[in-house]
Amino acid sequence: MIELSRHEFKRVTNLLNDEHVHCTFAYSVVEEKQPGRIFVDDLINPTNCLICCKSGKYLVCGNTDNDTFNESLDDYLYNRKNHGCYFDLYSSSESWIKKLDEILFDNAAKLSRQLFNFDYSNLASLSKYELQLPDNFELRRMDEDLFIKYANEIDESYFNLWGTAENFIRNGFGFCILKDNEFVSVCNTYYVKYGSAEIDIITLNSFRNQGFALMTCTAFISYCIKHNINPIWDCDNGNKESKNLAKKLGFKSVETYQMHWWHENKRFVDIYLNNYNYTT
Repeated sequence: MIELSRHEFKRVTNLLNDEHVHCTFAYSVVEEKQPGRIFVDDLINPTNCLICCKSGKYLVCGNTDNDTFNESLDDYLYNRKNHGCYFDLYSSSESWIKKLDEILFDNAAKLSRQLFNFDYSNLASLSKYELQLPDNFELRRMDEDLFIKYANEIDESYFNLWGTAENFIRNGFGFCILKDNEFVSVCNTYYVKYGSAEIDIITLNSFRNQGFALMTCTAFISYCIKHNINPIWDCDNGNKESKNLAKKLGFKSVETYQMHWWHENKRFVDIYLNNYNYTT
């Protein structure tokens, strides 16, 4: 595989479009909104690519019969130095799912996921989830200080995901509900591409089932609509809470697909599979 330099990233755009790739993170790397690396089989006319977002999401795309590329892909995936503690490997086709089954064997779990798009016919129903905060709670848009606080206290992967707080503010956005300057619920752009934003929502355990996630997501979606951004929801097919929240907010499932997940902690994998009702 040949690694592209950043100014060459857009050489794979046609390949992604031709393969009807839906992965927001792949386009985000290509558009240099979020950090990552891109590998191809041919520098001038790529027919295969591997896109690696720094946060651990990967996409393989193109011709599954390119033996030279497949051998390099095999080497890359099995080289522990190339990864953090995990990688999520997405594919552009069913043919790639089968090919990766051969390459990874039982070294990675195969997960089922659902992709949702916002149904604009449900726009009016969002109003019932608009701000109804109790006393001592406030809704704020994420700024650099809140981003750093969130990455330090809630999800440190955001440093890899965005690189810097400045980059998040420049290319992403988010909203949070705070009580006494502590997070209650946070809805951020997980990945972005031109005209689209993938949602990442978290509500702290002690504040769940009180409507805070609905309010935070509503602020996020309303911002998207105002700025002509398409909100995207993507979650594990076994995550009933996430799917129910998506449907309440007006999202409609448009695709169920499979991906491969490797994690260095096999016990963590087993717990995840059990929680989301996979047969092991």
